[in-house]
Amino acid sequence: MAGKKKKRSALTQLGLAARAGRTALSQRLAELDLYPGQDAVLLSLGEEDGLSLRELSVRLSVRPPTITKMVARLTAQELLEKRASATDARQSHAFLTERGRTLVQQVRDAQRSTERAALRGLTDKERKALKKLLLKVTRNLAERTEAPASEAESVIEIDD
Repeated sequence: MAGKKKKRSALTQLGLAARAGRTALSQRLAELDLYPGQDAVLLSLGEEDGLSLRELSVRLSVRPPTITKMVARLTAQELLEKRASATDARQSHAFLTERGRTLVQQVRDAQRSTERAALRGLTDKERKALKKLLLKVTRNLAERTEAPASEAESVIEIDD
């Protein structure tokens, strides 16, 4: 039995692959002085600058206190600027600074680099099949947990 490998369930293997991907991306983000999760804030604002903190928390599916903490850190790093709403004093909006805008592209590059490393050795056909299978798994789990359907679509972005 010494030479026999223990079979893992598909869910276990999926979890291990996800963890390895997060670890690899985290290392690349650390080189940019970013913590995991901060990349998602920067990318969201790169797509639509000036989002309210509430909108950011909804888009990223995190609790408002988590966004508040992330925005505070990114503001301290001079990557974001937090401004009060012109129409509602209870609302704050986050805006990228020039330095933050520059970093958005570096974050995208780090994600692409991590993805290339993860998918190295797969043919285009295998990559497309993997994407389809992962989308199906995500949808299945989203249905089971009653997560929004749009979340299942936005989680996976493998280049074709």
